[in-house]
Amino acid sequence: MIKHLGKFLAFFIIIGSQISAATDAETIQYIFDKHEAECIAEQYEVLNAKEGETPEVTVDLKLDDDNIYEITIGGDGKTATVLHAEFSCSGIGYAWCGNSSCASYVIVDGVSFTTRGKPVSVKVGDDYVVLIHRGNLACHNGNARSLMVGSPCYTAAAWDDELKTFNSPSSGELVLSVSEFEP
Repeated sequence: MIKHLGKFLAFFIIIGSQISAATDAETIQYIFDKHEAECIAEQYEVLNAKEGETPEVTVDLKLDDDNIYEITIGGDGKTATVLHAEFSCSGIGYAWCGNSSCASYVIVDGVSFTTRGKPVSVKVGDDYVVLIHRGNLACHNGNARSLMVGSPCYTAAAWDDELKTFNSPSSGELVLSVSEFEP
């Protein structure tokens, strides 16, 4: 059973725009349903149940309240809903998370964009940039050293209102590297 789902859906229906609230709510429901189905399927695997049998345990999918939130993505005040999929499933824990964090779904007008890490937005001039924290294995630095656990590393994306998508760098090269002109 999904905890707090009704509260999340009511929140978005009340505060969201009338056109996208139902669409965003449907997208959120789809994401919950998908994870719940995976949780149930994993219970069968964990318990070695035969197909068609009901698991001996109660399947309980949980998500803390702070894992669904709004971020601003446009200078005109346009927002996106983030669902950070740090779900906990009884018997298997946080199966959807790993070294590069958990999946996150950034939902804009009912369309879900997926990333790993917990997105935030920051204002840059008149625009907003979405920053996504990355795990250490997804990062490198200008000194060609391995990153320590907890080292800060982010990637960035910007909402393109005309194309209705996010723009981000296309290369794997460093955004900032150590210059040859240093003392």
